[in-house]
Amino acid sequence: MSDSNNQKAIRQFMAVFRRMLSTGRPVAAEDAARAVKTDDSFDRRAFGPVVAAMKRDGEIVSDGFRTSENAKHHAGIKRLWVSTNKKREAGT
Repeated sequence: MSDSNNQKAIRQFMAVFRRMLSTGRPVAAEDAARAVKTDDSFDRRAFGPVVAAMKRDGEIVSDGFRTSENAKHHAGIKRLWVSTNKKREAGT
């Protein structure tokens, strides 16, 4: 996968993740990642730094945990995120 395709996948992940966060419901990053089509050679761990940057920048906050819905993750624990804008709107 070329660098431009990698960047395109990351931008698509960011758009999907932000759209899901805009609902106000807690979202796991794997949910947004599942919606992004990538080549088999793409390492989906590349989405992790995007989530870390959003947290660092105060765009999202942790809102609990759940088990993974992805069979490859063997029911691993996944952090749930909410938008800080939606959390403020809710008054919490």
